[in-house]
Amino acid sequence: MDKTEFFYWCIWWGWWIIQFVLYTLLGALMCDGFYQIIVSLRGFWNQKKMPPAKRYRRFAVLVPAHNEEAVLSPLLDSLAGQNYPKNCYKVYVSCDNCTDGTAALARSKGAVALERFDDEHNGKTWNVRWALTQIPLDDYDALTMFDADNLAERNFLMAMNNYMELHPDAEAIQGVLDVKNPDDNWLTRSYAMAYWFTNRFWQLARGLWGLSCTLGGTGLVIRMATLERIGWNLQSLTEDLEMSTRLILSGSRVHWNDAAVIYDEKPQDMRVSVRQRTRWMQGHYWVFWHYGRPALKSFFTTGRLQYLDLFLYLLAPAKACLGIVIMIAGMAFTLVNNMVLYPSADVPHTAVDWVLFFGLPVVSIIAFCLLCAIAGPSFHERKFTLRYVKYTLSYFWFGLTWIPILFRAAFLAKDQGKWVKTEHTRGISLDEVKK
Repeated sequence: MDKTEFFYWCIWWGWWIIQFVLYTLLGALMCDGFYQIIVSLRGFWNQKKMPPAKRYRRFAVLVPAHNEEAVLSPLLDSLAGQNYPKNCYKVYVSCDNCTDGTAALARSKGAVALERFDDEHNGKTWNVRWALTQIPLDDYDALTMFDADNLAERNFLMAMNNYMELHPDAEAIQGVLDVKNPDDNWLTRSYAMAYWFTNRFWQLARGLWGLSCTLGGTGLVIRMATLERIGWNLQSLTEDLEMSTRLILSGSRVHWNDAAVIYDEKPQDMRVSVRQRTRWMQGHYWVFWHYGRPALKSFFTTGRLQYLDLFLYLLAPAKACLGIVIMIAGMAFTLVNNMVLYPSADVPHTAVDWVLFFGLPVVSIIAFCLLCAIAGPSFHERKFTLRYVKYTLSYFWFGLTWIPILFRAAFLAKDQGKWVKTEHTRGISLDEVKK
């Protein structure tokens, strides 16, 4: 074999290797997609109604805050108005380096204001860690946590208490995360559509399958015994995901309570949104790099689907990036293969390549956006509605804005120390949200 023949031989084999790798990765992503669809189908079922509990558990209600005077009052009002014995819960507002009237406002509303001043270790993770050293945890059965911009449904604590009685093995419970300002603009509406879909077809579906849900950072309950067992020495920018992962790897799981609802404020400005979502993805990548391997190892060791499900979720940002790369590479492969190397290739073979690498992803994305625009809002409003179909295009655009975030966050994930607060301005009451 001369040099020319060897050169063409290398090209030929290299091209077939590239093709094999592309189709293998595409097949793996398709298998994952089918798995996610099967799991999400359980979201069409409802969670069983819970009987009233026979006893009232004591809750320590923690609200981490940093200069939240503008939005804190409605949350404290919603907590004061809980349909739950007032002597069975206490609200603690942990004021982290506050320079406004957050602490004074908390005290005026009957909450305990914990004031912390530490310029070196700032952010929610450090604030919560410190606050837990200031609260008499032994006096309570469980910790529940809210962000300062939230609103809590009147029956939130009662619903959590009922769930804890019905499920004594539940160490951590996540409530429904709704949006308190969905109609501010297209961006908050897109957030709302995403949350309505996720609540039903990700969180509730997994809860009904007996898989683990994930903590959302707010609207959650953790038993004090669990906090003592696992601790709160978290290191990532997404302390909720890291806590969920530690809990799952310890052999437990996060439960989902569809009857406990809170409302969360979403950014109205794209720059704020990008900064917030970049922080989420930074933390997500970090948690995957530190806990992905133990999750996969636990699956192969025990055979429990819960660990594989966790691994696939931690892998989600990387899967999204890989899917985009495969789509672009597949399109390039098809063009080169059928226009340069084999211009006489038959049309059916060409069509299959285009369908697999371009048509299938595009159709899947469009179908997913339509599902989010119909199924999520319909279950949220408890009746079939097409009101949000007209927002499918803006929701699709919202999805596209995730692409640069996913790629950029992968390079920033090593840095988990820089926490940037998301500004909150929508100080609206629970009555205004429910109009």
